Amino acid sequence: MTYLASAGKRPGRARHLLFAALPAAAVLTIAACTPAGTGGSSDSAEPSSSSSELAAGDEMGDTIKIGYIAPATGTLAGFTDGDPYMLSYVREQFADGITIDGVTYPVEIIDRDSASDAAKAGELAQELITDEQVDLLMATSTPETVNPVIAQCEANAVPCLTANAPWQAVIFGAGFGPDNPMKWTHHFFFGIEGFGDVDPLAWDQIDTNKKVGVLWPNDSDGGAFRDPDTGYTPYAEAAGYTIVDPGAYEDGTQDFTSIIQTFKDNDVEIIAGIPIPPDFVTFWTQAAQQGFHPKVATIGKALFFPTTVPSIPDDLGQGLAFATWWGPTFPYQSSFDDLTPQQWIDGFEASPEGEGLVWNQATPLNLSLFEVAKVGLEASGDPHDKAAVSASFDDINMMTLGGQIDFTSGPFPGIATIPTAMGQWQKDDAGEWEWVVVDAGDVPDLPVDRPLDILAWS
Repeated sequence: MTYLASAGKRPGRARHLLFAALPAAAVLTIAACTPAGTGGSSDSAEPSSSSSELAAGDEMGDTIKIGYIAPATGTLAGFTDGDPYMLSYVREQFADGITIDGVTYPVEIIDRDSASDAAKAGELAQELITDEQVDLLMATSTPETVNPVIAQCEANAVPCLTANAPWQAVIFGAGFGPDNPMKWTHHFFFGIEGFGDVDPLAWDQIDTNKKVGVLWPNDSDGGAFRDPDTGYTPYAEAAGYTIVDPGAYEDGTQDFTSIIQTFKDNDVEIIAGIPIPPDFVTFWTQAAQQGFHPKVATIGKALFFPTTVPSIPDDLGQGLAFATWWGPTFPYQSSFDDLTPQQWIDGFEASPEGEGLVWNQATPLNLSLFEVAKVGLEASGDPHDKAAVSASFDDINMMTLGGQIDFTSGPFPGIATIPTAMGQWQKDDAGEWEWVVVDAGDVPDLPVDRPLDILAWS
């Protein structure tokens, strides 16, 4: 199973992905997975929305308003470059409204761009709650987007669904805990365990001194990973590794010399962390220039997206590894129309919104927000009863395009976790970047392509 990516090029029609065959029962036509809607993510100056039309013969209910906040621009935009296609697809799914107890409710989706700014995310949430009076508010992509939205929903008693941020950074980073649970919010993603349980599976494949240098920025993710009790270090130590933490650095740092020197002084042979994409490109380039050559690197956040690795000069992205939660052969299926991951990719790559882009693994979880929202709203009995809507999510255990979302057995109330595997970037014979699965982690029935390769420094 090989997943391809290149800067400014879509691999879908130019050449085939190499992956395990999908079951025949899952096969759909391309037309079935290409949305007919034309709505897309908007910038903050020109937000877009979409209203559904009523199905003939149903009693009419008041419009359901769903708010959606995501970083369409800025440093976190890699999480959402597939959102224009995703939102078009979702609006088509809701075109006939939602029928609840014989009443069909039109659906309006109001999307907003946080511009990768936490303060703006909070402001937008406040506007959607007070001005638009949304029935449900959703947010995605890192605690910097998710946590400010959650804070507004909790303060204003509005149902909230969020995704794509480590759950510890959401729970503890937003000030919740056993004595202060979330009352209006449900969040799904893997947590620090999604890195901590899987990263050592990659490290174990290479002979090292077991010293791990970490890149934990001074942000919500970094704070969660650095926590001595609930963070990353206990997982690494339990696997027999020693953490070397050079201290927090600010997002946007331009000079990593002191951090690199700390790693060199401590004979670090493994790198892990959760830097934003531009910071990791800067760090990795400077590491090469300063003669720091670790054997293994497992990097979260920055390497999630296909645009990062091609942007690293001199092919220095070769062999970088990362925790992954979605790809063409993952055993998932959309609740909307039984769409499989490969079929989703095919539809995206054939669409105008996908022109010049490569699929990324964040988009399916953004879609899953709407899948879960639909089921929860239907189960509420009254989509305008905020308490009923929020309570309905407690009982959800469903398959989505992004995986199984189970709020009935999470590690914390209102939390559902998804499994992770380990991928590694490489360049193929044609000079295109691709990633392969080197360990299935805790994803059931996921084929593995090959063992992890040691980093090759030229």
